[in-house]
Formats: sequence, structure tokens, C-alpha cells
Amino acid sequence: MDETVAIIDSIMRETLSATHVAIIDESHLHRGHKAAGGGGHYHVTVVSTKFEDVNLLDQRRLVYTALDDQINGTPKLIHAIQIKTFTPDDWQASGQG
Repeated sequence: MDETVAIIDSIMRETLSATHVAIIDESHLHRGHKAAGGGGHYHVTVVSTKFEDVNLLDQRRLVYTALDDQINGTPKLIHAIQIKTFTPDDWQASGQG
């Protein structure tokens, strides 16, 4: 597992008590993207009870807040991130869980 992927996974599990985390590193699709500043591009799916009774936008904000150091820190590990969030019930209903 890539180091940044492992960091994202760990943060989601520890900070958001995620029961499922799936991370796709899409950085290879953006090679030479000068604005990346060294950070990678990731697609993250997170399932957590902390998303229950929280609107979709605020669920995404919880993920962004948890990853703030990786997005804005030095070194910058994440340049771009796509986020999908689910409660455990929504995850089961989606047929993916």
C-alpha cells in the first residue's frame, strides 16, 4: 500500500471511526500536472456512523477537515480528492457493502 494511501486510510479509521475505506490513487492520470505541487490525486469512499443524521455536504467537510494537514501541509500529500461518503445503512442499501 502506497504511503499516502495508508495515511488516508489510517486517518479515516481513527478520526471518523470508518468501518470501510476504499482509496484509489489516480495520480498517474495527472503526471506533469504542475499545479499539483507534489500532491497526489485520490478517490476516497468512506463508510462511517459519524455520517448519520449529517447532510451530504457536511459529511464531505468532515473528511476534508480530517485530511487538512495532508491537503494543506508541507509536504503536500494530497492535491485533489474526490469523496464519496455513506452511513453503514446507506452502504448496505447501495449493494456495495
